[in-house]
Amino acid sequence: MAQRNNEIESNRQNHDIVPVSLGMNEKDNELVHNDHLQTAEEIRRTISKGGQVQMRSSLDDLGIWATVKQNKGIAGVAMAAAFSASLEGYQINLNGGIISNKGFIALMPRDAKGAINGSKIALFGGMQSLGQTLGQIFLQYATDALGRKAALYILWVFLVVSVIIESLVKGWQTWLVAKLFSGIGVGMLQATLPVYIAEISPVNLRGFLINAYTFWFCVGQLLAGVALNELTAKKVNFRDAIYTQWGMIGVMGIIFFLIPESPWWLVSKGKLDQASRMLAKYHGRIEGYNVADEVAIMTATIEAEKKIAERDNQEGPWAVFQGTNLIRLLIAAWPKIIQQFVGLSVFNSYSTYFFQLAGNKNPFLVTVILGCVQLLAMLVTACLSDSIGRRPLTVYPYAVTTGSVLALGVIGCFDYSSKSLGSLLIFFACLATFTTTGASAIANVVNGSIAYASEIPTQRLRARTAGWGLAISNMVAILFSFCTPLMLNGDAHWGVKTGFFFAGTGTIATIIGWFILPEVARRSPAEIDELFEKKVSLRKFKGYKTEVEMVSEENRAIQDGR
Repeated sequence: MAQRNNEIESNRQNHDIVPVSLGMNEKDNELVHNDHLQTAEEIRRTISKGGQVQMRSSLDDLGIWATVKQNKGIAGVAMAAAFSASLEGYQINLNGGIISNKGFIALMPRDAKGAINGSKIALFGGMQSLGQTLGQIFLQYATDALGRKAALYILWVFLVVSVIIESLVKGWQTWLVAKLFSGIGVGMLQATLPVYIAEISPVNLRGFLINAYTFWFCVGQLLAGVALNELTAKKVNFRDAIYTQWGMIGVMGIIFFLIPESPWWLVSKGKLDQASRMLAKYHGRIEGYNVADEVAIMTATIEAEKKIAERDNQEGPWAVFQGTNLIRLLIAAWPKIIQQFVGLSVFNSYSTYFFQLAGNKNPFLVTVILGCVQLLAMLVTACLSDSIGRRPLTVYPYAVTTGSVLALGVIGCFDYSSKSLGSLLIFFACLATFTTTGASAIANVVNGSIAYASEIPTQRLRARTAGWGLAISNMVAILFSFCTPLMLNGDAHWGVKTGFFFAGTGTIATIIGWFILPEVARRSPAEIDELFEKKVSLRKFKGYKTEVEMVSEENRAIQDGR
């Protein structure tokens, strides 16, 4: 045991991260169990003395299905919270499809062919992306200061305002304002909800439960396609489709009111009693679960991060742009940037517009088909994300997407209005949608933030890194929101040949992703911190034995009497 203490002391001097046990009896040098809630100051004193404070729960070593059986309650909370993404998916598809509705077109400036001016469509998309960027940048301050629940209430208000303005639309100016508020609300949702889900989820289920966000997003997109298809078939007022959003808004408000605050945020603010009550309510009946131990692990992780930040002078509002935090920010942002470079806007936001240009007689039906494909991709990815991992389910699908958009460009060189080539065009669009949705479920939801943006940052900077990462990637999204409709039907008149452009940009972005996206599946926050602190190669995170993991195993062996 003395030899092990010497090793830990040596590691402490080298790395300043001390992955240690629950407590030590200094007199007898034996492991003791803490049943009281250790304060941050107690943890800090223990670390400064070279004492041991564990940073990984023994329950993190359970199998995936064993974890599922034990955590049904918190899984239900995560699924309920993720329902909010259905409104995001609904709005995005509704906005992309309603521009082809005759009633909506009548309110907008039109070109010689009777379609909405491409510049106005680009303006709508750009305003939506601008709103998202603003929401992602500014809500993070409320998220850190007031809590995750307070942030959810704020974004709900913005979404309510956006639907009110959409319901009262009189012309393109009104719709533009609605897109600004909608973008702000959606951006806030993207930057907050996945972070919340990641913080309440057990380590072994984090990927699966985060993908619940993607599930509801895909459901929302599918419902929007169905609603728009019915709108076209029955030729009813386009506002009816807008009004359907109120049902989702109402349910979302109820869910936000009922779900608990994040225990990680409560611990970071020193509210240990509130955190313990939350954990006891949802985990207290699990065999072997000790609330005091879990709160101590959270406290130790946060205190270790603070110690490193103080040592490296990485504190203050700009800490996310300093040292390894900047690398983490790039990783958090890059998957969503890849989405834009592989042509997400072509077969998602402007899918109806794209297939209408391609000569399809029922573009709304194609949108519904793409929605079903997205749902299937999400289900496959959710089941594999915690077993196979984040990295292969991100990089490889994007590579397939790049090949699919290249095939679309090739088809664009021929008469794709023919039945055979038209079917082939739809096939490759479905393939691109399937693979991008699969990658998006890990990287970030289509236009949203999921596993990488939620898991890669330090706990101390999680909300800020997720917000800035999404904001940076949305700057790229703004560019493509303006340019994509102009490529499709603007002065360029590329049409389906736009696939060539995205095949080139997508290839470059995916290759970069291969080198910078690490594997973090089933890693605790402290383990991820250690991997970055030790500067382990990003491509070699998987399989690396961390000190946090080794000490946890040793402590478990001691407790088991081995």
